[in-house]
Amino acid sequence: MATEFPYLQVTTPERKKLVGKPDKSTRTYRREGTYKESGEWAVAIDKEFNDKFVSPGGVRMFVPAIGRAAVHKRLKEGRLTAFCFHIVRDEKTFFGNLRKVKATPFVFIPVSECLAWAKEIEEKRGQVEPIDASHVSQDFLEKDPEDRKSRKVRYTRDPRDMMPDERGKNAK
Repeated sequence: MATEFPYLQVTTPERKKLVGKPDKSTRTYRREGTYKESGEWAVAIDKEFNDKFVSPGGVRMFVPAIGRAAVHKRLKEGRLTAFCFHIVRDEKTFFGNLRKVKATPFVFIPVSECLAWAKEIEEKRGQVEPIDASHVSQDFLEKDPEDRKSRKVRYTRDPRDMMPDERGKNAK
């Protein structure tokens, strides 16, 4: 490739604290915290890096010539940046010991790196048409077009509506 790959720069101490510890010999950074902290972290990542992010499965929207395995291979080789947030809590074992319960992480991959990867493949093979990220509509992501006129579907912006109450049923 003629130019250097445009990785997100995680060089300042504030950014290093925000993204967490990197996995050895990769560009995968990990943080842990509560469910509430995960949302605050996601917003902070967006503001700090001024980029859009997708999950590993979403990379194919911008680099259609690759598969899921190619994304994971590139992550393991340190040729793609990923920010991971694990939700954790403490739990008592049967014998009274404490152990950490860790959920599968939320993974954010920068769209700018996906577009650069698509351009890299296009230069090598001449097959990929990258998608312009500026045309992404947030309204399309929030509401399903099939549910537009259905009275059986209610959308809410308040996440507390989705939290179970003490009996295990949804609130309201």
